[in-house]
Amino acid sequence: MEQPMTKRIGVLFFSPTNTTKKICDAIASGMGSDDPVVLDMTHPGKRAEIIANANTVLNEVDHLIVGAPVYCGKLPLQTIECLGALKGYGKKSTAVAVYGNRDYGIALYNMVEMLSQNGFNVMAAGLFIGQHSYSDVVPVAMGRPDESDIEKAQKFGTQILNVSRPLSIKDIPTQWDKHSKSKKYTALKPTYRRKICVKCGRCAAVCPTGILSPETGKHLNRHVKKICIGCMACVNNCKSGARISKANPIVGIIMKSVLGQASRVRKEPFIIT
Repeated sequence: MEQPMTKRIGVLFFSPTNTTKKICDAIASGMGSDDPVVLDMTHPGKRAEIIANANTVLNEVDHLIVGAPVYCGKLPLQTIECLGALKGYGKKSTAVAVYGNRDYGIALYNMVEMLSQNGFNVMAAGLFIGQHSYSDVVPVAMGRPDESDIEKAQKFGTQILNVSRPLSIKDIPTQWDKHSKSKKYTALKPTYRRKICVKCGRCAAVCPTGILSPETGKHLNRHVKKICIGCMACVNNCKSGARISKANPIVGIIMKSVLGQASRVRKEPFIIT
């Protein structure tokens, strides 16, 4: 006689700087799983693998925690591509969007919508805060998620265990602004200082778009720079300082205007169950 399948928690995340991953891991821990099934859609090779095995990759998962950062008020295109390939077949899920203390836009709404349309029962959703990608230019949400954020994520996970009904898309809040209304993604591109690059390959290894050469540290060609999503994973992992976040004076003034309030006011996680 076959044994019933042990209920397993899975975490599917896009997390160039590990902030989203930390939140998803904390939620899984709160649900009683310190060893969840990990599906990392951050890097091109792993995303391709998940998409290629979309029909079987969730076979051992009963409840899937899905997490992604918010870029320009929206989900990253890479996350949208990966989620679009997955089918829920009635599995439970939790949707999580992590934003840089400014606005969360329509990212969480779109995630819940996609998961529901693809056959998942979305039991809970959460908006959490992570250090802003451009915090080297304007310090926003420094060090977040911090201890308080992680504790709240764990409590959220515990709450999810008691949820019996799926969410309605009407339950999910949105913040419409010019960024979330636009189909475009604008990003501050890291500055590359070729002369001090030691060609260690770290930047290429962590780049979620796969546009950097591990041998030279340069872009693979002059056309791919526009693909950069401005996540600053390469900056965070560069030990020599060859890649930095830097804005010209005009862009710097605009960024300070846009992120000014976010740099002064601490926002807290918001959960929906």
